[in-house]
Amino acid sequence: MHVQFFAHLIDLAGTASCTVEGPEDVTALIHHLCTTYGATMASQLLNQDGQPLHDDLFVLVNGRHIRQLQGLATPLQADDTIAFVPVVEGG
Repeated sequence: MHVQFFAHLIDLAGTASCTVEGPEDVTALIHHLCTTYGATMASQLLNQDGQPLHDDLFVLVNGRHIRQLQGLATPLQADDTIAFVPVVEGG
């Protein structure tokens, strides 16, 4: 699957995108990314309780927000594109 990072997540990952094989759902992908990119990335992907999906993060699977799908349990396929988009504030 193709994973895309946006905003400051690009700096944390050191890349705007990567290819990942194996995770069966969004939760497994988030844990994989935390393991791959370390504690700083984990602080952006996990909430304060250490559970997947920080409040300030949108996750899109093939352009659809996971809230419109099956949430963190959304199944992933090898040809999917998953985008991690942090909420950006400012003016």
